[in-house]
Amino acid sequence: MSEDIEKDKYLMSSVYNTLEVLDFLSHHEEMGVAEISKALNLGKASVFRMLYTLEKKDYVFKTSDAKYRLGIKFAHYGTIVLENLDIISLIKPYLEKLRDEHNETVHLGILDDDLKVIFIAKESSTSTIQMASRVGSRMSFYATATGKVLISHKLDEEMEKKIRSCNLAKLTENTITDHDELIKLLKKIKEQGYGEDLEESEDGLTCYAVPIKDISGKVIAGISMSGPTARMEKNKKGLLSSLKETANEVSAAMGYKEKIS
Repeated sequence: MSEDIEKDKYLMSSVYNTLEVLDFLSHHEEMGVAEISKALNLGKASVFRMLYTLEKKDYVFKTSDAKYRLGIKFAHYGTIVLENLDIISLIKPYLEKLRDEHNETVHLGILDDDLKVIFIAKESSTSTIQMASRVGSRMSFYATATGKVLISHKLDEEMEKKIRSCNLAKLTENTITDHDELIKLLKKIKEQGYGEDLEESEDGLTCYAVPIKDISGKVIAGISMSGPTARMEKNKKGLLSSLKETANEVSAAMGYKEKIS
């Protein structure tokens, strides 16, 4: 704990340290008491008591080999927070309109620091074939249209290195598992203005996605539409046109002045 924090008379050091443990776990899949203690320079006994208490309240989960990871309660809280974000309230009517126009499932997704796509809003179609997703769920960027769109706008030398360090697991026969091929595709996606998931995450499911920009022109999220491959391919031109139109409307509502091509 820094000297400035130690001098803060209103700060409870025990609570602060507990939150430090939670922050640390949020960046690691699972860690043991000794590892956490060493990384945060906290006593093992103190860390154990913190984790024991957090486990009792379902904030952390203890594995069979005495490792700890964040508990399911954070997924619950995360969903509540996401559902109350202003951006969702702002964009929801546009998502509903897009869904109603084509009766295909529509998602709003953002990217986290681990290159995972988090779906923060979803409007479901009445189709029997839908993307197996839920609000708050995370998916690997390389197998999703939204993920590829978002990464394509962050593609620089550092990002390429990060991508090459990723394990590109094969989810379907169409999943791209070659790093060079993926990076080449990401460059193409930025140029063409939309991303595709061509049965790369689920068999029989195709998805198209476009970016949303804020007032500064920064890509902050992606809107996607997914459905059965045959229907999506047949209606691709119209679906992309509607997606781009919606993205322009949302971006304008966010303060972005130019048109997204």
